[in-house]
Amino acid sequence: MHSLLAGLAVLTLTSTAHGAGLSLNQSSAADLATLDQVDANEASRIVALREERGSLSSVEALRVLDLDEPTLDALRIGTTMDLSITRVAGGKRYESVDQVMAEFAGEPTAQDLQAMAMTYTKTHPDLVQGWLTSSRTAYLLPKVNFEYQKDLNYSDTNRYNEDLNNPGTYLPYDYQDKADNNDTIQVKLEWRLDKLVISSERIRVINEAQDIVKLRDKVLDEVTRLYFDRRRLQVDALLDPPSSLQKQLDNELRLQELTANLDAYTGGGFSAALSKH
Repeated sequence: MHSLLAGLAVLTLTSTAHGAGLSLNQSSAADLATLDQVDANEASRIVALREERGSLSSVEALRVLDLDEPTLDALRIGTTMDLSITRVAGGKRYESVDQVMAEFAGEPTAQDLQAMAMTYTKTHPDLVQGWLTSSRTAYLLPKVNFEYQKDLNYSDTNRYNEDLNNPGTYLPYDYQDKADNNDTIQVKLEWRLDKLVISSERIRVINEAQDIVKLRDKVLDEVTRLYFDRRRLQVDALLDPPSSLQKQLDNELRLQELTANLDAYTGGGFSAALSKH
């Protein structure tokens, strides 16, 4: 991740909204596994991701591990973040807008963030179009009805055999099984031509698609706003770095907040992209 501030001395603080807890960036897997809802396997994966990236920007960055919400909540409550505040010795001089923006060339673009957010929230237009296409072609194939009948016929004619050694005495009768039993198999194909025009399923998908489009617009608006709020904060820190420690602290906290929000909308994809540069 591009450093917000550049300077000579670094002050490390630990901050949390829930009191004392384990350091997300320093605790061992065994320590993290002591938290409710965090098992040993999840704790090991968290530490492995942290070692791969060097540090974690927030709990939201762990969404790339597909942790469930109870686990993320346990980490939000039970861990703290180590905040590095850099004292600024002097600002770098920039002659053009391009020089300033070049400082962030390794970070994802706004379009990258929007694509990540649509994929994570399952509101991408390609996904919605796939649903619509499937609903349109769902009734091209016929409905198949398969029926099997086992036909067992027995004679209802009773046979009596007279005992020749005892005239007037008859042997018990028995049922005679006929040899013409028939088994039948019926296969019916049914096309619903009316459904090819417009079906209840397609109407349902269209209605849901409209809701998804509204949700996508809200997600994209919020992600775009967060992205440029973060970028303005970064640019201000380069061109007009704060002199007081309090202002530096406020800026760094705001940067972490915006980064965590973007991770929440992208499933941790934002921090994952930053870690590659």
